[in-house]
Amino acid sequence: MLRISQTFGQIGIQTQNAQLILQSARPTLSIQQKHAELRIQSELPRVHIDQYQCFAEAGLKNNMDLLREAAQIGKQQAMQYIAKTAADGDRLAAIENGGNPIVDIVERDAYSEKEFNIGVIPKSRPKIEVTGSLWINAHSGSVQTDYEPGQLDIHGTRPETKIYLRQVPSVQIQNVGENVDIHI
Repeated sequence: MLRISQTFGQIGIQTQNAQLILQSARPTLSIQQKHAELRIQSELPRVHIDQYQCFAEAGLKNNMDLLREAAQIGKQQAMQYIAKTAADGDRLAAIENGGNPIVDIVERDAYSEKEFNIGVIPKSRPKIEVTGSLWINAHSGSVQTDYEPGQLDIHGTRPETKIYLRQVPSVQIQNVGENVDIHI
């Protein structure tokens, strides 16, 4: 009797997966800034109100102005009196015109006419003057940037597949009994 035993062939497969290794350095960004500068200088406002003309029209004047006004009025009245006296002398001298010039002169001076008028004081406005200043000086700041991009290192390995014969196939034939004449 023959005994046949067989060993099947086995194939071994060894794989190595692909690897991708990424290494990166971060990018750098540096910013340098000069701050903006604002300078302000100011002189506080002053309001000067001159009401002297308004008060003068109401009769409230200083001594010098009162003296000037009184002198002006006195001069004006003196000139008017001189003119009136000269006119009266001319009238009296003109005898050829006839009439009674002395009675006319006395009658004119006896009943003097007065003029009345309504006035509102003050007639002028006060003088208002505002002084002060504002000075603004602005310098804009500046920005400087420096950028270095990051670096990317890529390393990779390819996938590998190794196929090998793990077990060799074989066939064994054995003679188990004695009645076999031939061995192969």
